[in-house]
Amino acid sequence: MHDIRLPLGMLIGLTLIAAACAPELTAEQEARLRDMALSAEDPLPASPTNGVADDLQAAQLGRLIFFDERMSSDGEVSCASCHEPDRGWSDPRAVSRGVDGNEGGRHSMPVHSIAHQNFFFWDGRADSVWSQTLQAIESEAEMDFTRAEVAHYVADHRRADYEAIFGPMPDLSSVPRRATAGDAAWEALSAQTKRDVERVFTNVGKVLEAYQRQLNCGDTRFDQWARGEVSMTRTEEIGAAVFVQERCIDCHSGVTFSDGEFHNLGLPSRENGDTGRQQGLASLLDNPFNGAGEYSDNTAAGTARLVEAMEENNTLGAFRTPTLRGVTQRRFFGHGSNAQQLGQFLEEAYDRNGGGGGDGRDRRRGGDDNNNSVGQIDPILRDVDADGFEEELVQFMQMLECRPTPAQWGPPSN
Repeated sequence: MHDIRLPLGMLIGLTLIAAACAPELTAEQEARLRDMALSAEDPLPASPTNGVADDLQAAQLGRLIFFDERMSSDGEVSCASCHEPDRGWSDPRAVSRGVDGNEGGRHSMPVHSIAHQNFFFWDGRADSVWSQTLQAIESEAEMDFTRAEVAHYVADHRRADYEAIFGPMPDLSSVPRRATAGDAAWEALSAQTKRDVERVFTNVGKVLEAYQRQLNCGDTRFDQWARGEVSMTRTEEIGAAVFVQERCIDCHSGVTFSDGEFHNLGLPSRENGDTGRQQGLASLLDNPFNGAGEYSDNTAAGTARLVEAMEENNTLGAFRTPTLRGVTQRRFFGHGSNAQQLGQFLEEAYDRNGGGGGDGRDRRRGGDDNNNSVGQIDPILRDVDADGFEEELVQFMQMLECRPTPAQWGPPSN
C-alpha cells in the first residue's frame, strides 16, 4: 500500500474551497430567524376553551397531579412517566409504556411550549391540551384510569385544592370506583351524576393544561443569539443558512419551530395502515370533550377551530410537525421512532424523500409494503436537499436545547 498524503498547501486549498461553497445567511434570512425568538417572559397565547388556563393556583394543582402515579390503574404511571423533565419533557423510549408495561403505537411528543400549538397528538385528535390529557388518562395503553376513578382520586386526595378553584365537589356516593362511558356501571348512573363526574374529569384536564403551559422552552442559546446576546459559531451559521435556504423553515416556523400543521413525510409507522391526520380529524370531531362540547369554556371559539380543521386537505398519512425546541435532547425522532440519531432522521425523512437522496422522487407516490406508510408524500419536500450538511443542521438545532425547568415547576419534593 502506498502512503498517500496531500501537500499542506493543497489541504488548505480544499478547506478554503469547502468554506467558500458553504451557504451564507442573507440579511433577510437572518431577520426571519430572529423573529422566531421566544422568551420565558413572553405572554402566552390564550386557551379560550379553558377558563383556568392561566390561573397559577390551577397550575400548581396540575403540577401535583402531573407527577402523581396514583392517577393510573396500577399506581405506577404518571404523566411524567412518558414526559420526563430531564429528557426535554419527552420519552427516552421508542414508544411509551403505560400500565402493566403496555406499549403505545407512536412515540410520545414533548409537552413543553404547548401553549403555542392548536392540535395535539401526532394526528391532532385533540384540539386542546386539556382534551388531550383526558384521552391519555383513560387510554388502556397509557394510564387506564377511568373518569369515575379520577373524580374519586380528587375527592380522596386533592379535595381542598380542587374546591379552592372550582367550588364544592359533587356527591360521589352513588358513583362506583371504576366506570367510564360505554360500560354497564357508567350507563347505570343518572344523566346528572354523569355530568357531575365528567365536570370533575374535565377540570382535572384543565389544571393539567394550566401546569403544562408553564413549561416554556424559551431563552435558549438561539433566543439569546436572536436578541444579540451571543454569537453563532461558523458551523452553526452554516446550519442556520441550510435550515432557511433548504426550506426546513417552511414547516418548522414560528417561535416553536413548528407550523402546527400536518404533513406526510412517507415515514414508516409502527402500526400498518396508520392514516394519521385522516383518522385523527374524525376522532376530534366525534370527541365529546372537544372545544365545541358541553365542557368547553368557550364553545364559539372551539367551534371556529373545528370548522377550520374541517377545511384541511391531504390528511391521509399526515402527522403533525413537532417542535424543534429541545429536539437534540430527545432520543428518538418521528412518530414511529424512525431514528435514534437526528442526522440519520434528517437523511431518511428529507434527503431521501426530497431532492437530495436520489430515490426520493420514486417514493413520492407514497408508502408501500416495505415502509408501512400510507398516502402521498407532501410536495413541500420536493426541493428539500440538505444532503452533506446534516451535521451543521444538528449543531444549529443544539442551540434550541431547553434550559432546566425552574424548581417551582419541576417535580414536587413529596
